[in-house]
Amino acid sequence: MKNKLTPILICGIAIMMAACGGSSHGKPMSKSMLAQYNETVVKVQQIENMLDVVPHMEANEILQLAQLADQLCYTYNANGLDSASIAKCQALQQRMEQLKQNIHQTIKNNMHNIHVPVVNDDDCLVEKKTAYPVYLKRGDKLHVNIKTKRTATLKVYNYDAHSTLKTIADKTSFKFNMEIENSAIYLVELNPGASSQYTSIHITYTTKTLDRLTPLTVNERTVEAKSGDFRAWSVKGIKMTPILDEPRKFTLRGQLKAMFSGSYRGLVAIEVPAGATDILYRMRISTNEADRSSDGEFKDNMNASYHKIKSLGLLVYESTRSSGILNTILGEYTPKREEDAYINMFVFSSSSQAKRFQDNKPTNQLSYDVNSSIMGMQSSNGRIPVKGRSVIYLGFENERTRYNNYVWVEVLASKTINEYFKTEYYINQ
Repeated sequence: MKNKLTPILICGIAIMMAACGGSSHGKPMSKSMLAQYNETVVKVQQIENMLDVVPHMEANEILQLAQLADQLCYTYNANGLDSASIAKCQALQQRMEQLKQNIHQTIKNNMHNIHVPVVNDDDCLVEKKTAYPVYLKRGDKLHVNIKTKRTATLKVYNYDAHSTLKTIADKTSFKFNMEIENSAIYLVELNPGASSQYTSIHITYTTKTLDRLTPLTVNERTVEAKSGDFRAWSVKGIKMTPILDEPRKFTLRGQLKAMFSGSYRGLVAIEVPAGATDILYRMRISTNEADRSSDGEFKDNMNASYHKIKSLGLLVYESTRSSGILNTILGEYTPKREEDAYINMFVFSSSSQAKRFQDNKPTNQLSYDVNSSIMGMQSSNGRIPVKGRSVIYLGFENERTRYNNYVWVEVLASKTINEYFKTEYYINQ
């Protein structure tokens, strides 16, 4: 109906808005006026014939027809017309008014047959549990017709009331109607099972009021949630907590100077909290002893980067890839490097090896974590996998003969946690 209906409606409006009249007293309509009159009669007849197919019209066509009824108007100027012409114009005017009433009454009588589409897709790939939202008012009727290749599970929720209205499990065909008792946002949720599958999805509603033939747009957004929230789901996330209360500062003397005072080595013990998977550090190395305003901001910067990534909807945690979320956020706020400021960092797993390092034993006689240790290290952020260790020792060494290096160390513990999210649905009032 759609392609045939629209041009008729537009043409009908244009002609029926024209006026009928003349300037000569007591004469019939002129040829041009009569041609316009006859054309208007033809269009009226066409629209009258449409009333028979109203039950088969789509919702948008019904709205066009209703809008036409509100615009129907026929006026004429009786001055200069003979009585026969006036009678014809009056009859057409009355016919027009009656047509307007008939259109509204026919639409009202057929409202129960007019389906407003929500989802209409015969070839829809459903890859995961998916909810189709629709706003329904009290007295509306929801119509669902879904067919799947393999068994699936369907649920219907009243989102506003946080209640489950219907559950159908392990079926390949879901066809039903539901009377709506309360005005709210409703969700038709389809779970395809263990893997994605193609489905035929048709979700519509019928209503009693003309203004509901245009569905309200239901918006959605993903927000953080708590365990137990309505339709919340969990993903693996991370929690970062500081191990050192404040940046730990080390003065690593040049090896020549260390022969007289101070030390060219430094050591810090990192106690690993229970459940931690990684130690994250920020190391700023400088030949200048002065502190910087950026020292002490490691925790805040890391958390800011993490929340920024989550807000973009990216993968929250990659448990099997070393280049996962931790490496991503560690690269956000790397301290500025100085060309002449570099040290060696050794990672020890045992207190005895750490003590030997502290006693200035040659490093080639020590056992340390080669994968996490760094020679010629400049200012940087990094991570050290815990691997079951309860204490990790970081040893710093200045190989330079004459020049001092200063090191500021900030350390966080990262642990895997369950984080919860949910989808919020809303309509713009």
